[in-house]
Amino acid sequence: MDKSARERFIEATTRLIEMHGYHGTGLNQIIKEGGAPRGSLYHHFPNGKEELVSAAIDHLGQGVADQTRKILDNSKSLSEGIYSIFLFLAKKFDDSDCLIAGSIASVALETSHISEQLRETCRRTYDSWRSAYEEMLLLNGFSASRAAQISTLITASIDGAIILCRINRSSEPLMQIAREIGIHLENTQLLE
Repeated sequence: MDKSARERFIEATTRLIEMHGYHGTGLNQIIKEGGAPRGSLYHHFPNGKEELVSAAIDHLGQGVADQTRKILDNSKSLSEGIYSIFLFLAKKFDDSDCLIAGSIASVALETSHISEQLRETCRRTYDSWRSAYEEMLLLNGFSASRAAQISTLITASIDGAIILCRINRSSEPLMQIAREIGIHLENTQLLE
C-alpha cells in the first residue's frame, strides 16, 4: 500500500530534522523529499512547518519508545536490555554514515525557547522514552524514586552520547556509555 502524502511528509521531515535540525530544514526540502505537492503539505499541516515538525517528532518519538520497549521485553536482564538499546542505536548511527540515531536533541535545543508547541512535543517525547526505561526498572525491583532517577540518567546519556557520536563521527561514545550504564545498574541493584 502506498503511503499517504501526510505520511511521506512526516517521514521526510523526521529524517531531515535529525540530520539538519529545525532551522537547517526547509519546506522546499521537505516537499522535495516527501514527493507530494506544496498544496498537499498545507492541506495536511495548515499551520505549516511548526505543526509538521511536531508531527515528525511525535512519529520519531513513538517509534523509538516502541523499539525500546520491544528490546527491553526481549532481553534476559535489565543491563542486557539497556546495552542492546545502545547497540541498536550505534548500529543505526553507523548505518546512516554517522547522521541518524533517533535523537530530537537538535530540535529541542533550537526551538524550546521560541515555540511552545515544539517545546511541549519534545517534552512529551522525552517523557515517553523515560517512561519505557522506568517501567523496566520498576519490573526489576527498583523503587519508584530510583527508577525515575535512573530513567532520566539513561535518557540524557543517550542523547548526550549521540551528540558526541556526531562530532566524533563514531558510535564509540554510545558503546562507552552503554558499558558504564550497565555497571551502574548492576551496582545500584545490589544496593536496592
